[in-house]
Amino acid sequence: MELIEVIDDNGNFTGEVVDIKELHDRNLLHYEVVVFIVNDKKEVLLQKRSASKRFNANKWAVLAGHVDAYESIEDAALREIKEELGVSFDKRELKTLGKHNLTYYYLIKCNLKEEDFVLQKEELSEVKWVPIEEVITRIMKRDDTLVFNEFMLNLFKKLK
Repeated sequence: MELIEVIDDNGNFTGEVVDIKELHDRNLLHYEVVVFIVNDKKEVLLQKRSASKRFNANKWAVLAGHVDAYESIEDAALREIKEELGVSFDKRELKTLGKHNLTYYYLIKCNLKEEDFVLQKEELSEVKWVPIEEVITRIMKRDDTLVFNEFMLNLFKKLK
């Protein structure tokens, strides 16, 4: 059971802690993390969301997840990387890209090959390195196989 702390419109914790399914069913506010994993070739690691995902199934995204109850934002980012991709990083390797609404954005440099990742099959079905410039182009063409918003487009532009 994944427990999440509920927050109010101002980003303050309400004291309520609920399971992730209830959180989504009730459309409650909560903190999330997004991690851009980039290699030295100016490619970003995209992951294809599992067919069983409730939201955006079978679409390509960067690593993202919820902040568990009583967990720090940075610890959530590192935990999500470990859970979904099977690799560990040190907190010092996590670079802050900013915060938008209730989501914290991070960057990790990584030069592993696609086959070096151990995928959490409940979350994702595959990963691939894609040139950042190609992702930007696809977002601008409104490619509906991707899960990205306007804020993330601007982050991609900064990364290239």
